[in-house]
Amino acid sequence: MKFIKFVVLGIFALYFQLIVAPHFALYSIIPNLLIAYFAFISIRIRSKILLPLAFFLGLALDIMYPPLLGLNTISFLIISFIVNKFHMSVNKQRLLIVSVSILFLNFIYYSIFYIYHIFAIQLMEGIFLLYIFSIIYNTLISVVIVYVLTLLEKFKITLNV
Repeated sequence: MKFIKFVVLGIFALYFQLIVAPHFALYSIIPNLLIAYFAFISIRIRSKILLPLAFFLGLALDIMYPPLLGLNTISFLIISFIVNKFHMSVNKQRLLIVSVSILFLNFIYYSIFYIYHIFAIQLMEGIFLLYIFSIIYNTLISVVIVYVLTLLEKFKITLNV
């Protein structure tokens, strides 16, 4: 039952990524809400269930952006594996520790894309500053989303029919 809840939440996160996230773009940087989603659920479910979920949601996002086919999938698999492997040693109650962890995840995610852009596209002027801004901007949004999801998980809704 818990797995189904996280799958439905993942589908909503994918829709929000495709429909709502472009409205929060700064300097053509669209925040990736799925990084916050994977950081949140990686702590709560086992990797046997998490890695296929990361694969399918990454593939669904890749299908929406054909030039990057496979890049989001591999990035989400790496992020999910890292968080699931090392989340036990992290004190999840402290804002600073969670923020640094999410900063590290964003660094990994955007480093993969930065390396892709270096090899696939001609290096543009100012791309390194855009890369740094992407990491910082997405980290701020991801920290807020992780804490909102944590608060929402504490609410229990029951239907009395």
